[in-house]
Amino acid sequence: MRPMLRSSALAAAASCSLLAACHGGTVPNQVLTKPAAVSAPTPITRANGPWSYRPSTQRQSFIVDQRAVIAIRLDTATRIDTVSSHAEVAFTVAPLTSGVTGSVGAFLVQSAGRAAATPVGLVTPFPLRAEYSVRGLQLDFTAPHDAVPCASTALAVAQSLRDLWFRPPDTLRVGTTWEDSSSYVVCRDGIPLRATIHRAYRISGISEREGRALLAVSRTSRTVIEGTGAQFSEAVAVSGTGSGQLVYDLDPTSGEIMSANGTATLDLSLRSRVRTQIVRQAVEIRISRS
Repeated sequence: MRPMLRSSALAAAASCSLLAACHGGTVPNQVLTKPAAVSAPTPITRANGPWSYRPSTQRQSFIVDQRAVIAIRLDTATRIDTVSSHAEVAFTVAPLTSGVTGSVGAFLVQSAGRAAATPVGLVTPFPLRAEYSVRGLQLDFTAPHDAVPCASTALAVAQSLRDLWFRPPDTLRVGTTWEDSSSYVVCRDGIPLRATIHRAYRISGISEREGRALLAVSRTSRTVIEGTGAQFSEAVAVSGTGSGQLVYDLDPTSGEIMSANGTATLDLSLRSRVRTQIVRQAVEIRISRS
């Protein structure tokens, strides 16, 4: 009997997005834990704020690097895969709606023993567009010419970049907190899944870089995944949970993220009438300016 997931396809998918497929399959990889330590020396000019926050309307460019270690257990056999991804993103935030327009200039995936390459079916550069939903305060992404999530490799990559955007309150000070959430359909090996993500933020400190104050934004997140479909003529149920943290350096004056570091964990199970596959994924993520 064929396995429920091909290991190579799983590895490539892990670098694409939280449950969005590069090769028609996905592993969620955007829920982050174990933040990097953040240095927070005391007072620069205003020890606790407040700072008036406005999102930058200047074009911004980022590099998003991820490295995932994936343990796949099928019946009694376990396989370990490692996969990395590299994304180059440029965008502008609309001054009135805070919606995002831009492009992904490069997206490369590399698994063990293979050279980094653009996933099959993806052509770069490709345009990026997203708007904030009224209810969830997380961006809703759209991809050109692809209305069906399972058919869009570009949409899969866009979903993997969610950590580049959030909407803080207009006034920030050390100790300020806020939350956002989102629920959307994504795919794994052609199976539509519902991903629900809740994120909580806190201004945890202040540091100085090149003479300017940077706020440390600590983010925790929780993810729940559910879905059903068919593989190889067998009904399959998919479920998973994840939780984590990410630490940003935010320039409140310019309204821009300067960098971010963290890691991710996810536990995912795929169950059919005859077998069960368990996936454990740990991801490191680094966001930097380009």
